[in-house]
Amino acid sequence: MLLASSRTFLAIIFAIIAGLVTPIDVLAQNRGSSAVPSDAYYAGFIPFYQGDYQGAGEVFNAAGRSGVRSTEGRWIDSICYATMLGECHFQMGNNAQALENYNTALLLFVQHSNWMLRINPESLSPVGPVSNDLRANVTWGKSGRNTLIGNYPDSLPTFQGQTDAQNQAAVRGGGVLSAGRIMPVRASEIARCIALAIFRRQEIMGPISRYDGLTGQLVGILQRRPAPPNHWTGAWVDVQHGLALAAAGKNEEAVQTLQRSLTTAGQYDHDLTSLALLQLGRIALQQQDFPAAQTYFLEATYSAAAFQQYQQIEDALDGLTKVSMITKAGQMPQGLLAMSNWNELRRLDALRAKLSLALAEANAYMGNLPAANGALEDARRAMNRRSMSKGRVGIRYGYLSALLAFQGGNASAGTSNFVSAVAANRSASTRVYQTEMTNQLFVSNTITERSAQLLYDELLREPTDADWISEPFETLTVLLTPNPTAMENWFNTAVMRKQPELALELADRVRRMRFFATLPLGGRLLALRWVLESPDAALDTKGKLQRQDLLAKHPELKTFQDEAKRLKGELLQIDLQPDEKETYVKQRDLVEKLQNVSDGYEVLLGAIALRRTPSQFLFPPLKSTAEIREKLEDTQLVLTFFSTSRAVHAFLFTKKDYVHWTLDNPREIKGQIGDLLKQIGLVKRDAPVQAKDLAETEWKTTSAELLKRFIPTLKPGFWNTYSELVIVPDDVLWYVPFEALHTDDGLGAGHTVPVSEVIPIRYAPTASLAVPQKDARPRPQNTAIVVGRLFNSDESDITVEQFDQLKDAFVAPDRIDRPPVGPSSLLAKVWDQLVVIDDSEDANRGDVWNWSPAQADRSKPGSELAAWLRSPLGGPEVIYLPGFHTGAEDALKGNTTGSDIFLTTLGLMATGSETVVLSRWHSAGAASVATVEGIARRIADMPASTAWQETMADVRKLSLDPKKEPRLKGSGASIPQTLDHPYFWADMMLIDTGIDPKREMP
Repeated sequence: MLLASSRTFLAIIFAIIAGLVTPIDVLAQNRGSSAVPSDAYYAGFIPFYQGDYQGAGEVFNAAGRSGVRSTEGRWIDSICYATMLGECHFQMGNNAQALENYNTALLLFVQHSNWMLRINPESLSPVGPVSNDLRANVTWGKSGRNTLIGNYPDSLPTFQGQTDAQNQAAVRGGGVLSAGRIMPVRASEIARCIALAIFRRQEIMGPISRYDGLTGQLVGILQRRPAPPNHWTGAWVDVQHGLALAAAGKNEEAVQTLQRSLTTAGQYDHDLTSLALLQLGRIALQQQDFPAAQTYFLEATYSAAAFQQYQQIEDALDGLTKVSMITKAGQMPQGLLAMSNWNELRRLDALRAKLSLALAEANAYMGNLPAANGALEDARRAMNRRSMSKGRVGIRYGYLSALLAFQGGNASAGTSNFVSAVAANRSASTRVYQTEMTNQLFVSNTITERSAQLLYDELLREPTDADWISEPFETLTVLLTPNPTAMENWFNTAVMRKQPELALELADRVRRMRFFATLPLGGRLLALRWVLESPDAALDTKGKLQRQDLLAKHPELKTFQDEAKRLKGELLQIDLQPDEKETYVKQRDLVEKLQNVSDGYEVLLGAIALRRTPSQFLFPPLKSTAEIREKLEDTQLVLTFFSTSRAVHAFLFTKKDYVHWTLDNPREIKGQIGDLLKQIGLVKRDAPVQAKDLAETEWKTTSAELLKRFIPTLKPGFWNTYSELVIVPDDVLWYVPFEALHTDDGLGAGHTVPVSEVIPIRYAPTASLAVPQKDARPRPQNTAIVVGRLFNSDESDITVEQFDQLKDAFVAPDRIDRPPVGPSSLLAKVWDQLVVIDDSEDANRGDVWNWSPAQADRSKPGSELAAWLRSPLGGPEVIYLPGFHTGAEDALKGNTTGSDIFLTTLGLMATGSETVVLSRWHSAGAASVATVEGIARRIADMPASTAWQETMADVRKLSLDPKKEPRLKGSGASIPQTLDHPYFWADMMLIDTGIDPKREMP
């Protein structure tokens, strides 16, 4: 028994301070023992069980320095010192240091794997029952296993060193001499620590342990059963072997071995029984056999209590809580309240804190906030002035504090607590650590490409229902901890294994991860919004069931939805910008009510997001390459790029075929793109463009060379057999005006034309968004046209003229030329189309999510893109942003990664938009307005890319009026006659899903 073995003066001092036992008890129980691990080692368990892991670690470390040493190095007692030091690090969330200590312990075991065979066989007497079964004091249940607690010797005499024969052989062979001696060894504790090191090592390494050499070595050694034959010590080896088999991924064999290991002589629990039961519970939980898992975890608590192994009770409590929250959320988990009445808790602050946290979560799910907050306060008091407050216990406290704050309606505190908890959990997360380990193994070529791919498949997976139900906080932490290196390596495994279709799918997964990592709660809130508010037709069976479950568990959601629908319906009945005071006041009141609904909705979603609630990530959609190709027309062509740190990969595919290649010299390509932008006239944001420079034609040569670099095998006339080109850019390729790149038109004599002359072009932020998500484009009922200054120096007459030019091109246009009655993010939910004739000054000036799409209420709360994603979900179907700014304007100076366009586009589409037309650079003149007008007049009757192509053809023929191109400088003959220069017509890019216009039935 652990505490009963503490004898040193240090243990006495700890005991007096903690009030655990009296100094007389300690001396009486331990007088005169010289067994190892030492008495100083056992002193560390007192602060350990109190949650002072740093203090305990100092004790274990000090004990280790006094461990037994010989010419062979450290002896088997150091297995215990290393293991328990590892436990202290693990509880503090220091995965690397913990793993290092567990590895040390197990390498020592490997070195001394026959240590039990050196036990004096005469000391191995049969086992009988203890006279005082501590299970009788347990308050939360009774064991159903009908076993007794074995009475095992505190120490066993073991031979250490070499025999006389071995020393004589060493003399003859020039080896090292080591005097032999008999030493009393606390064998059960050493055996327990070997098992604990294997058990915890698997927890830290996760799936990596299956590929680990030490794991295989342990399985091989333990399979040989290095213990006295036909003796009760063999049960210890069985436990260790079963744990090693589980770490190797051999669960079926592990279960058989562990079940055999539970007792000695068929009836006595032993010091390792609780660890065996814990592993059986872990396997049952993994296999979703929840009744079995609960039984195993409960039984583990009883056996652990009998041997005073309180850390195993803590592990079992974690398992019990998880099982109960999965199977009976909304009910008090079995035994928690009864455990809180256990007399031993008064001296076990770590267990008391974990129990209080479990009670807090249970009460939160039962809707009993006072009890939940009370339990949380109990946990805080238990952690008070203990180092566990900075470890895993403290991190979980922070997470539950966030959950209760959201549930109590305090979104601000909830967000703050959650951000802090995630920041702390990044270093403690085993899955984040496993991902880093996989990177190291892959780069060092320690594992094969196939093994690496399998590991990344598991570690970087999309959140599953099981993830959300069993580990919501860990899942959120992973979502909010993007690992670009791991994502790139994952992609590279598919390339290296010549799996281009899989590589294309992984590229889309990586794009999704990049997007989610920038969103609150890692995209979890967005996922819930889409499940709750997508049209029924957009949901599969799983999504519909998730929606039903959410609405059944949280009926307030339906109340919010119905009220939001009613308010939006009333807003649709009035002008988008009312002129009459009475209507203005009505709109303001409706928006205020909608704001209240949105706030309440979001607070509730915040609480749900942190709970064990499954939700699909419906946006951006994730489709297999086969699914994407199936939805393509025979003559559609998709060109998608994916950038890694070393290369740019290109995929070109149609409905029936695909090809993959790698672009040479990505850095040189970036420089060439910058050169092209400069040749087009772009040097600095909104800087003057010299008319004489537009007469130069060098850009044509550069653009043709770029296209050849992008598609090295491009043949003359290639595009003529296709009806549409969809481009999925990445990184700096977002800034390339592909429309203007020159290509051989196949008519002979090497004649080149812009690509847009021979094929319609559109862009998509992901390959999955290259195909439509809806059957047809809804018919718009209104259009909000925000009227400001497309260029800051524009006179009012220019603004009036631009509005007059556009208004007839749109359905039910309404002029927005003064600050709206409320946040544009709320008003936009009833806008079918949005046109912003204004300089988006805040675009590309920092955080994408703080940019204001509508500009009408720029810089005010609720105007920013992040607010547009709030519930109720909704936004304009089509958005025109001729005043947008991107990194292209500066010719790729500085840190340009394409995220300004990528995130903006996905953010707008996340509200429900299918088409976004925005400017790569801010030409802000007649060409921009003509482009918006031309697309708007055509988009209801043809695909958006065709509308764009026809519009470009018309715009290029328009006469140039210098007064209407505010950045153009120059006079006389240097002024171009038409707008047929890419500076004017290639600034606007069309991002579109390929949705068809709504056609009349024949």
